[in-house]
Amino acid sequence: MRTTRPPRIACKRESLVITVFDGEEAIYTFDHAGRFCSAWAGYRLYRRALDGRVIRKHTDRSGRHPRRHRSFLEDEARATITDAAAGAASAALDALRDGTAEIVWSLPGDPDPNRATQFLEAAARFDAAAADADALRYASVYAPVPILPPDRYRSLVVQVTEGCHWNRCTFCSFYRARPFRIKPLDEFASHLGAIRAFFGQGLTLRRGAFLGDANALLLPAGDLMPRMDLLARALPDQAGDLAAFIDVFTGYRRDHRDLATLRARGLRRIYLGLESGDDELLEFLNKPQSAEEAIGLAHTARDAGMAVGIIVMAGIGGDAFWHRHVEATLAAIRAMELGAGDLLYVSAFAAPQSGPYAERAVAAGVKPLTEDEVWDQMDELVSGSKAALGPGARVARYDIEEFIY
Repeated sequence: MRTTRPPRIACKRESLVITVFDGEEAIYTFDHAGRFCSAWAGYRLYRRALDGRVIRKHTDRSGRHPRRHRSFLEDEARATITDAAAGAASAALDALRDGTAEIVWSLPGDPDPNRATQFLEAAARFDAAAADADALRYASVYAPVPILPPDRYRSLVVQVTEGCHWNRCTFCSFYRARPFRIKPLDEFASHLGAIRAFFGQGLTLRRGAFLGDANALLLPAGDLMPRMDLLARALPDQAGDLAAFIDVFTGYRRDHRDLATLRARGLRRIYLGLESGDDELLEFLNKPQSAEEAIGLAHTARDAGMAVGIIVMAGIGGDAFWHRHVEATLAAIRAMELGAGDLLYVSAFAAPQSGPYAERAVAAGVKPLTEDEVWDQMDELVSGSKAALGPGARVARYDIEEFIY
């Protein structure tokens, strides 16, 4: 790869970042095992999933609301960006060896050319063929990971369970074709070993661990804690900061002492899909919970010393539920009394053309909102939530369509 000026090599605690200058700036990020993770090139952001997919994203801000454009690359384009990343690493390696590279070192200790060389050599080997082989290895370690909260995109997923034990919410298709199962202890121990072997030095990029999939916390504490102990032994650097989804309809049965015990074992945050504070809409969604139960669970978790992440949806229930959904959801958020360390995510709902939600909507005469109307409702929920949150709590938009693991 020819460049107009020498590349910049940033060796960070968690990753390797290479900036090349070839007419315009391009930035490539790798984990410490050399695995290509992301790129900024041609005014587009590219992110590589561990399953081998590459998503390309950009935002158009010319209209009333920002339009997020994302697409998964076809094979040829995916190979092109992956090979470009490997080429950037190769060029950076040449520049390091001839002494022309700019090096930024933020690892402990003095800059170590040998260690930088090791990182660059691994990244230079990670071309399109190596990426395909890596994706096959990943598939032998994990069942598909369809969703995580945004602040946990870089967490290490450990699949205590697979699928969702309820799996009948009309709006959700993440686990529709997958039976729910709990990994036995011996299988979970093997899973942890396979994770450690797969990531290798790339574990430095993973912040904490997420107990997957959708319902790991339905396990009684007596069953969950031995698995947390295995995790602490296998992956000690991640085990001190654990997080997980929790559903209201099993979670509200947990008392303060139960959650406090899990908090002492490293469970720092739980994520709760409130979706809406309107009970009639929750029934329409076939989500077997009430707003009161969700509020109670949030209080129980916070009393146990945990932070909570609450997820609500903009556009769910279409025109028929718009105003009552917003009013009831903001009321529920106020009643949760979220504070320091807590998060509220507002996710845009894209009404499906078919399936259980679409069938119920047609039968009830519920008209889906337009994209602009969804964003209008999102603005209502975000602005209203800011007034409802306590000091230190944060609200953010959550684009589930852009998630890759």
